[in-house]
Amino acid sequence: MKKTNLFDFTYPELEKTLEEINLPRFRAKQLFDWLYKKLVFDFDLMSNFSSEQKRIFAKKFRLYIPTIEHVAHSSSDSSYKFLLKTDDGKQIESVLIKEKTSSRERSTICVSCMVGCPLGCKFCATGSEIGFVRKLSCAEIVGQVLAILKHAQENNYSQKITNIVFMGMGEPFLNIEQVQKSIALFTSTNGISLSPSKIAVSTAGIGPGIAQFINETGIRLAVSLHFPTNELRSEYMPINKQFPLDKLFAELKKINLKKRDHILIEYLMLDGINDTLTHVKQLQKLVHGLKVKINLIPYNPIKKFRAKTSSPKSIENFVAYLKGKGIFTSVRHSKGIEVEGGCGQLALKNHG
Repeated sequence: MKKTNLFDFTYPELEKTLEEINLPRFRAKQLFDWLYKKLVFDFDLMSNFSSEQKRIFAKKFRLYIPTIEHVAHSSSDSSYKFLLKTDDGKQIESVLIKEKTSSRERSTICVSCMVGCPLGCKFCATGSEIGFVRKLSCAEIVGQVLAILKHAQENNYSQKITNIVFMGMGEPFLNIEQVQKSIALFTSTNGISLSPSKIAVSTAGIGPGIAQFINETGIRLAVSLHFPTNELRSEYMPINKQFPLDKLFAELKKINLKKRDHILIEYLMLDGINDTLTHVKQLQKLVHGLKVKINLIPYNPIKKFRAKTSSPKSIENFVAYLKGKGIFTSVRHSKGIEVEGGCGQLALKNHG
């Protein structure tokens, strides 16, 4: 009998499965407490089950999460890039971003949803240097978070996670079933127990279906826009040929935003390519009528795309123009750049 990875079960699914093997439903909560609260991944160490129950679990289920192969620490900003290995030997990357202000501490885990990426955006190392290998299962997505939490616990630094973002390797809307299942575990009170508002999914613009997904899950949406015209976007982001800007923004307008919510627009700043006054005017016109926050991202260099990041003056002009039009705009300097863990840099490289 083929064993099912226990991390592939949502809480209701596990309750149902336990009933089918004549075990009470409350055992699901006990199992989830060990897995998601105590980070114990060995049936033999779960003290509130009998030897017979442990035998049944071991026969029915397997417990496997990706294993950490290497950790690179960016000392300049307290970020950590994790190289993890899946059960079939494939490699993926996740990033832990730790931020501290005078009022709060925030620990964000950036997870991958694929091994590689099929989109082939020219400015992204994942697609241009790795290509697409396969999609990740729910257990492999959730397992990234659990592996990092366990590592934090064992190495005596804060293990409390405040945010999870799907901004690692892969396009979430091309693996939507497993992404949605993992979100159910992230938000379950029996699982990771995060508010949906603390989870964000980033998309290059795959639809239709974006609005329905966001409306149903209540999580936040980030759109990797980067270019304000179809001509430019199709040149650097091939997916735009299938789902151009008019269709993308028609989909975004279907999202039911709460009073304080917004759609995050990510815009990579590339010197001489998309950072002129003409471009910022096109961008402002494009987002008009939508509740958005614009994140300008200075380009992080990769080997196969020899562009330069925009000058500080160009970025400053962009910010001033957008703010002058009443659009909330910020500059996001990526974390973990020195270990190639920044935006667009994930390409399965070790850095000691």
